[in-house]
Amino acid sequence: MAVSTESAHSLWAQFAASRQGRHREELIAHYLPLARIWAAKLYRGRADDSVSFDDYLQYARLGLLEAIDRFDPEREASFETFSSYRIRGAVLNGLGRESEVAAQRAQRSALTRDRIDSLHPRADRAAADLEDLAQLTVGLALGLLLDEGTEPSDPSVSANPYSATELADLRGVVRRLVDQLPDREREIVRQHYFDEREFQLIARDLGVTKGRVSQLHSQALVRIATLLDQASLLDRHL
Repeated sequence: MAVSTESAHSLWAQFAASRQGRHREELIAHYLPLARIWAAKLYRGRADDSVSFDDYLQYARLGLLEAIDRFDPEREASFETFSSYRIRGAVLNGLGRESEVAAQRAQRSALTRDRIDSLHPRADRAAADLEDLAQLTVGLALGLLLDEGTEPSDPSVSANPYSATELADLRGVVRRLVDQLPDREREIVRQHYFDEREFQLIARDLGVTKGRVSQLHSQALVRIATLLDQASLLDRHL
């Protein structure tokens, strides 16, 4: 490190007394190699290459900053020892969040594939006609409305309180229409959209094939679209 042990003690004393940013920056510069060392150690023990070394290093640096802000030179024996726990914890927490996000993305991809296959089951996708594409579009749109907590992809909708209210009202109507579905269709829709379960898991619980779940899911969305259209016609004539 570029600064001697005596100078580091002096920096800690100055930082503790003033809490000025200049002294903090000097401490960060002094201990940055420590963050790199820990990042390298943990990176060498990685299980796979899904997270880059730069990400390990970034998490380690965040842990170092937290350690510097929390370290008390009057109470702690060694900053190196104190910071090692903070740095290691920051890296492991960061990796945990990365894994959680990756798992969530994988689950969402699986759910989306289930829906597309259900709504567009033809083996020859190139042979799809306009009716097929319309059914797919309507089905995916209903799926977005049924999804718990899904935000609109168009930011203008969220920014416009009237549009946001209309979307919330429509979502409420669609979700209430689920109650009017036949028992088996209702159960599949609730498990898939409300509980975010894949068709394979639903099929196992219901004792049917995944293909049957896919068929009933498609029927349910067609039925919801019909009920929604009937409700809209009724509203216009009131």
